Amino acid sequence: MAELSAELLAEAADTAARAPAGRLRVTARRFLRHRGALVGTVVVALLFVLAFAGPLFAQWSYHDIDYAALRQPPSPAHWWGTNGIGQDIFAQTVRGLQKSLLIGLAVAVSATALAALVGAVAGYFGGRSERLLLFVVDLLLIFPSFLIISIISPRLRTGGWVAFIGLLAIFGWMISARVVRTLTISLKERQFVRAAQFMGVRPLTIIVRHILPSTASFLIIDATIAVGGAVMTETSLSYFGFGVQPPDVSLGTLIADGTTSAVTYPWIFFFPAVLLVVFVVAVNLVGDGLRDAIDPTSGSARTIGRPVARATRRPGDAVLDVNDLHVSFGSAPVVRGVDLTVRRGEVLGIVGESGSGKSVTALAILGLLPAQASVTGSIGVLGEQVIGASRRTLDRLRGNRVAIVFQDSLSALTPVYRVGDQLAEAVRAHRDVDRATAARRAVELLTLVGIPDPEVRAQAFPEEFSGGMRQRVMIAMAIANDPDLIIADEPTTALDVTVQAQILDVLRTAQRETGAALVLISHDLGVIARMADRVAVMYAGRVVEQATAAELFARPLMPYTLGLIGALPRLDAGRDRPLVPIPGRPPSPQHHTGCPFADRCPMMEAACRTAEPALLGPAGHQVACRRADEIPSDPFEVYGVHAPPSARTSAGPVVLDVRGLAKTFPQFRGKVFKRRIGSVFAVDGVDLHIRRGETLALVGESGCGKSTTLFEILRLEPPEAGSVELLGRRIDGTLDPAGRAALRGDVQLVFQDPMASLDPRLPVGDIIAEPMRAQHAREAAIAARVPEVLRLVGLEAGHAQRFPHEFSGGQRQRIAIARALSVEPALLVLDEPVSALDVSVQAGVLNLLRDLKARLGLAYLFVTHDLAVVATIADRVSVMYLGRIVETGDVDSVFGAPRHPYTQALLSAVPVPDPAVERGRERILLIGEPPGAGTRTPGCRFRARCPRYAELDRPALCAEREPALTEGVACHFAGQL
Repeated sequence: MAELSAELLAEAADTAARAPAGRLRVTARRFLRHRGALVGTVVVALLFVLAFAGPLFAQWSYHDIDYAALRQPPSPAHWWGTNGIGQDIFAQTVRGLQKSLLIGLAVAVSATALAALVGAVAGYFGGRSERLLLFVVDLLLIFPSFLIISIISPRLRTGGWVAFIGLLAIFGWMISARVVRTLTISLKERQFVRAAQFMGVRPLTIIVRHILPSTASFLIIDATIAVGGAVMTETSLSYFGFGVQPPDVSLGTLIADGTTSAVTYPWIFFFPAVLLVVFVVAVNLVGDGLRDAIDPTSGSARTIGRPVARATRRPGDAVLDVNDLHVSFGSAPVVRGVDLTVRRGEVLGIVGESGSGKSVTALAILGLLPAQASVTGSIGVLGEQVIGASRRTLDRLRGNRVAIVFQDSLSALTPVYRVGDQLAEAVRAHRDVDRATAARRAVELLTLVGIPDPEVRAQAFPEEFSGGMRQRVMIAMAIANDPDLIIADEPTTALDVTVQAQILDVLRTAQRETGAALVLISHDLGVIARMADRVAVMYAGRVVEQATAAELFARPLMPYTLGLIGALPRLDAGRDRPLVPIPGRPPSPQHHTGCPFADRCPMMEAACRTAEPALLGPAGHQVACRRADEIPSDPFEVYGVHAPPSARTSAGPVVLDVRGLAKTFPQFRGKVFKRRIGSVFAVDGVDLHIRRGETLALVGESGCGKSTTLFEILRLEPPEAGSVELLGRRIDGTLDPAGRAALRGDVQLVFQDPMASLDPRLPVGDIIAEPMRAQHAREAAIAARVPEVLRLVGLEAGHAQRFPHEFSGGQRQRIAIARALSVEPALLVLDEPVSALDVSVQAGVLNLLRDLKARLGLAYLFVTHDLAVVATIADRVSVMYLGRIVETGDVDSVFGAPRHPYTQALLSAVPVPDPAVERGRERILLIGEPPGAGTRTPGCRFRARCPRYAELDRPALCAEREPALTEGVACHFAGQL
């Protein structure tokens, strides 16, 4: 532990020495812009001047006695008066301030540094270090620190106050170290820390560069509290005579002496007490400023809510009638003049990029906006006005006449109540029925949404359900009281494509059973094409196009809608079809002049910047664009996108060769007395090979083993079973650390969520340089390479000085790609690299990846659940199910004529963004979700869900023997399906 601590301190010094001056200047500027911090800094500086320069101007020493002036009030001779024995209060207070300043700051710095050091090391490394920390903390907490310090401090006469500081620090770090340990345990699972680990960055460097800066907010707050705490502890001890010993003084001893005469001789108590309070408050202000300055994502903007405006009811026969809806948060308008009408049995799809106002509109319809929101306009549900309605009215509407299906079903369901009880509660909230009737209704609802064994599953808790099953429960809760309107806000976003198909089918069935109107909010145009009767496209808080689904997809009249359709990867389009990335990003909410899409629109003209176009046109197709009549039907004619250069067709050398890869995890039961009950076979005999210039896509549902396969490859450690070769070098026990470090530069990883995988406290230049520093590159080479790779991914060299939060999602993913390319790898592993991006941004990243592969001859291992993306970017595909590859081959062959029933089901579940095509397709709906990988059963793993199993001539063969991967498919009856 001591050796680790010494290395950590050395690493911290090295990192601080290498910190760019620019970053320090940015931090200093942010600190100086914080008014409270400036005030606190000035006050602390003045206190230091008073404490250490004051004695030079004082007429008396702190130990001098004026026998002629006992308890004298402030006077020219004694500026702050005297105490009971004639000592000058000013001199004594200045001396006491010196001691309190030194004690407070020294204890805070030493205790916080010790807590950060020990807590971070223990949390990151775990094992013996963690056990030792917990033992020491528990041991020190057992001893009464106040009693020990009070006993020891008076006996240390020589340098007693220095020893006193040491004692306070020793007993002041334990709780903080535990907190730092807990934060570190959480932080080391964050993607930016895992990215650094995969790049081969040393553990101590990770602690100093990533872990400790991410705990800075807590450490600064803890240090400022420790300053006040140390001074107050010293004050308490001195009050009882155990702190600073006579003839020396501190603010604590002065306050103790002045307490008894605070009323009759207030100056004796007032001056030291006020200085103590001012010092503690000033230090806290400085701490707040430091916290905000170190955290580049912090901000001090506040929004002030305005009263909700009541609107008059607007009669009509529609289930939902929204008229001129405006929603603002402070000065930021997020929804502007939205008009929507939905009739009974109709499905209205609402699409648009993140931040377009879709979800805020849904919350406004439900009356669920926060108090600081300002809402005007009219929202009528069957003639009942929502805006300005009383809480009782809203409670009667919600869950009864209006229901919602949220995106995150795990958060929407209460984890401590059984699913059946929650459904029964939803029924009884709006119906006068007894518990038994409500319980029977809960079982009926579970049956309706297709949950097997509903009587048993009603007794289960939400965590015992899979994501798809929880979403079914949410739909059951939504239709519990036969609502007139169902609002589904991104109900399938986090689900696998097969589960998505099931949920959409259940949602459509539920809507038809109840006859309700459905408002379906989604960013997936394929889902909208499958489900919606009419579509409203939202951009920058308003509806910019509205039409029937058939009309909108066949003939969009708004450049934004045309771009969305052109940006979407499609299964029925080849790899030669370029995607349409919409340039730029949506405007800020404060945009008020002209068309909000003008800066991104390739058809923009001068008039577009002067006045915002109204939503005009016949009821069947309305559009907010002054050039709607001139819009071509082909997005490529509008956006001028050119196909990327063709990838190298010649077969390059093998970059990655994986054979028989396996990984198992122990399975335990019990929370207190854990016992092993089996193994989880996460990866079970996987074969992969990738050549230079080739993209291999690895696809499958969640839990099939894709991510485990990735991490087993990226660990660059000998696998549990099988073999891994990277660039011809076998990763086994003979590979020394130097060889392993060299190989880390040849394989790099791009994570799914760019915001999570980039350290928010590092500027972009440092983020990109991290893999190079891990490979011990020279600083001169780093300085030249960073702007080069930024330009390579379509960014500017000047972006190196900015922080991740200053970029859009697509730009952040480009930064992550630039980081991976900085060391010129041969293999790029891409883990769902575009699934967290809007479709318009996703297109640009996919085009970039295709371009980079062609220009640099890279090999990609592309992991995704989106088969349309695979059809766009991959050369070959491997389909994975329960830890095994069930089909592999060229993308055109596998997608054109799939031979495994699982692949067939996956492909049939992918929606096509064309209602004419989508609604006529045959779909294969899989039953249930993949079983757990905790047990090995004989035979085919897929047979329990196989839609072809009952049609086979010899189904017993599937139950007796597991099929081998032969000629690219693992199915006994591949030729017959």
